[in-house]
Amino acid sequence: MRLIASALALFIVVATGDTATAACVGDCDGDGNVTILDLVQLIGCVLPSLDIVLPPCPCFADVDGNGDVTVNEVITAVNNALYGCPPAEPTTTSTPTPPPPTATPTATATGSGNVEEFVAQASDFECLASLPKVRHFRVVNKLGHGAAALSVASAAYDVSGLEFPVGTILQLIPTEAMVKRGGGFDPANHDWEYFSLKVTRTGTTIAERGRDEVVNFTGSNCFSCHSAAQRYDFVCENNHGCVPIPLSDDVVNLLQTNDVRCNH
Repeated sequence: MRLIASALALFIVVATGDTATAACVGDCDGDGNVTILDLVQLIGCVLPSLDIVLPPCPCFADVDGNGDVTVNEVITAVNNALYGCPPAEPTTTSTPTPPPPTATPTATATGSGNVEEFVAQASDFECLASLPKVRHFRVVNKLGHGAAALSVASAAYDVSGLEFPVGTILQLIPTEAMVKRGGGFDPANHDWEYFSLKVTRTGTTIAERGRDEVVNFTGSNCFSCHSAAQRYDFVCENNHGCVPIPLSDDVVNLLQTNDVRCNH
């Protein structure tokens, strides 16, 4: 798997252009999503020397119809996996009536005594390349506890029993996050809230938030994985007992530095 992840890094490093098309390049089963398995199949097509034992090249990858799956087409598939497939072209000419505008909520910090609560909003999730990095993840605190959050992040790899301050946001990749919400949101989970995000060059939207209802890019429930790291404030590291994700550190770094929200 590490060899596959390293091969994937070769494509992601140049996946910063506008390569999306009207069709969902790389979607093998037609469910409207590009999965890790889809990308592995694509890499097997472009790099047959990896000898990946999987079905033949995905049904919708050869966009230009030249009979080969090219690197550019793999890049498009990677973007579709990270940021979602482009919307299908409308089948009618009718123009739907837009919903009435609604006010955009802002991030809030509430509390009684020493009990703080941070209710994250879409605007709180930023370009990852602009945030402090501790080992392989990005760390920021929205309630002014930045120094404390970085201190815990630096020590918690080896030291159990530490807890991040309320308002901390941890991210590995642009489309997922865990936020220390606080306020008794979920004591059994140390008040962490998990997020599935959609990001574009213009900003971030929240696709899903909560605990059990949020799944990661591999299709696994976020909490079920992080629960193995309870002694480390539910933060997964290489030695905290969590199931490893199928992305090497090099790929994670490329995803962070090529975050589409960043001004390159």
